[in-house]
Amino acid sequence: TNIGLQLLATVSAHELGFVPLEEMTARLEATFESLGRMARYRGHFYNWYDLETLAVLPPAYISTVDSGNLAGHLVALRQACLALATPGPCATRLAAIAERAYGYAMAMDFSFLYAEDRQLLSIGYQEGSHTLDPSSYDLLASEARLASFMAIAKNDVPVEHWFRLGRTLTRAS
Repeated sequence: TNIGLQLLATVSAHELGFVPLEEMTARLEATFESLGRMARYRGHFYNWYDLETLAVLPPAYISTVDSGNLAGHLVALRQACLALATPGPCATRLAAIAERAYGYAMAMDFSFLYAEDRQLLSIGYQEGSHTLDPSSYDLLASEARLASFMAIAKNDVPVEHWFRLGRTLTRAS
């Protein structure tokens, strides 16, 4: 989530006139250079890394919410970069960032986070024990809905999953 927000904040800083296009592009490239050195599991980034070495910190954990947020942010970043990649000095670099962002998003396999018996996404995955967390996200109005949306859009989980998410209604007068 934090990495995705940082990427989008960098683009927003440019859009708001705080950062020139060249500097925005260089910042995005530097972030992707670091991402390229970080270990992943089935396309997902782990929750915690050492800031100096980029080694995965224990426990090696995949968070469904953070992965869903990052995947959605990467798709949004792709679109922003393609929109900015008009003929000019940064066009080729922005197109490369866009494709790399899309590649990372599409590489995330959400199928192993899906608890088929409940038709819901688990809260996360413990790599050390090779187990899903026993709890699942079951509300549409939760922080996990972007993960559900991305997982369905990528065909990693069935569309029926969306309809397993609760939609509690309240009456307002």
